[in-house]
Amino acid sequence: MEFNQSVANPMLVGSIELLLEEDTPGHRQMFLTELMKAKLLSPAIIKPQPQTDAEGKQIVAPDSSIQLVMLRTEKGGLYFMGFTDDKEYQKWAERNQPLPGVALKFDDYVSVMMKKDAEGNDCPALGFVINPFGVNMVVPKDTMAKMMAARMIHVAPKKGAGAVKKPPSADLPKQDRP
Repeated sequence: MEFNQSVANPMLVGSIELLLEEDTPGHRQMFLTELMKAKLLSPAIIKPQPQTDAEGKQIVAPDSSIQLVMLRTEKGGLYFMGFTDDKEYQKWAERNQPLPGVALKFDDYVSVMMKKDAEGNDCPALGFVINPFGVNMVVPKDTMAKMMAARMIHVAPKKGAGAVKKPPSADLPKQDRP
């Protein structure tokens, strides 16, 4: 998780466009591969608020708490958000209270969603949505779990050999719109 970082993901954006244009196994695999490599911006509430240094950079204190903001659907479902670039992030920020963004990788989303809170409750998020005010690509929690399981199977060391470097594959559901 990185704070106050600009991101750009042209290959991920292209793979999403291909997948939405024609949903084929190859396009799904390309999307999943690019998703695993991407860093996405997510709005966050940071306490205490970051301080601005002499150069104008915002600095987060080491003991700060970071809470990711979720999007609530009309049906009440909760999703974390991931924006492919600053332009997509601004679409959200213009309609909401501007918040700092943190750059998250796929594994960061998995970590947050699979973690239990202090009372032992599961995370209420149903997944995350990429560019909710653009392509609105939903990555459900169960798909994330399948991707992690597939990755673990493909990178498990084999007797007398190094790890296999195959990209993970998981079933991506037909597009649900949050």
